[in-house]
Amino acid sequence: MLNLIKKTNRIIPKSLAIICSSWVLCHSAYALEVNSGHFIQTNDPQALEESTTFVVSDFFDDLALSTRLRNDLNSDILLGPGPLDTSTFIYTVHGTDFKNSPMRVPGINSFPSQFEFTEDNVLQNASKGRIGLGGVMRFDLPAKSDGTPQYFMMGDWTLEYDAARTQDYNFSDNVNKPIRPSDYGVSGWFLRNHIDFPTIGYDILNSEIFSNADSFYLSGELGWSPELVSAFFPEQELYRISAKFVLCAQDDNALAEQPAAQIPCVFPNITLNGKTGNTTISAPEQIHIAVDLGVATTGQDIDADYFVAFLYQGTLYWLNQNFQWTTTASAAYQGSLIDLRNIALPSPLQAINNLPSGSMIEVYFGVDATQNGNFDEPYRFAHSTLIVD
Repeated sequence: MLNLIKKTNRIIPKSLAIICSSWVLCHSAYALEVNSGHFIQTNDPQALEESTTFVVSDFFDDLALSTRLRNDLNSDILLGPGPLDTSTFIYTVHGTDFKNSPMRVPGINSFPSQFEFTEDNVLQNASKGRIGLGGVMRFDLPAKSDGTPQYFMMGDWTLEYDAARTQDYNFSDNVNKPIRPSDYGVSGWFLRNHIDFPTIGYDILNSEIFSNADSFYLSGELGWSPELVSAFFPEQELYRISAKFVLCAQDDNALAEQPAAQIPCVFPNITLNGKTGNTTISAPEQIHIAVDLGVATTGQDIDADYFVAFLYQGTLYWLNQNFQWTTTASAAYQGSLIDLRNIALPSPLQAINNLPSGSMIEVYFGVDATQNGNFDEPYRFAHSTLIVD
């Protein structure tokens, strides 16, 4: 569990009081707007070559695109020549004002973002907007018979959402070829290509979403869309996974309003009996606490402190590195920032005898970016409240 590394830690108990008050101050009750962020794509070169004979030969990020016309992308070399030493590419999330940006040049069809979300429901308005991403991949194709090189471009993406993409359909409208997107983990999110031809290039499979008061995280795998397969690939390539990604999309105004320094692209999440926020149980119902963490940052090797604590009848209980509750301030884990999912934590009943009717427990999961045993800035945390009937 979390690959616990045993170390000795001391932290100041009053820090939890600080994050409690910060949570009240930071909570967003209004619609948030995507202004910035990053989409980090990691290709699977073997899957690409096996499925399509495509080989990524170069990548042009937003800055590179700002100095090039469309025809420059056929021959200019940024990352080559030869096999690339990286399969990870970073696309810039555009702001709402990108339409008039000097970084938008003729022939490059990058779009601004027009996407609103709320802290507790990213999908509520997702189908009404789109997120513009800056970046273009160039693929090498097999040369023509006369030796002429051939290239294929994908990029100038817009990230969009349509729940209808999760519904059953017939491939190429052939009633003998029924497709159940749920069998592939289709999420409804997709990437629409805008370089050369406007078509959906990838469906997003097996997605995860976390959100907080100023940003949201989306991760998943990229599978070839029905539109792209129908146009270019054999049918068996439908939804073949050729890449994975993480996205951090931010509302710059909301981020600036935070009363304390935050890690912009780190997303802790805590659930009580499978729910976030306020959770009501009836004694003696069992209590199941679990934590998740989404990390979508371009910073490498950020060492962090991980803290879990609950407040009951004025006493703070901390989870130590042996996964035991104690009244001694302690970090549950110290190490690099990593994605983690559904880590089960011990019940508070390990430390307190019972929970009579009317009891309330505040539970916190926090992560900071300074590995020193103190819960200090910059940090992120999640909070849930357990109420006993």
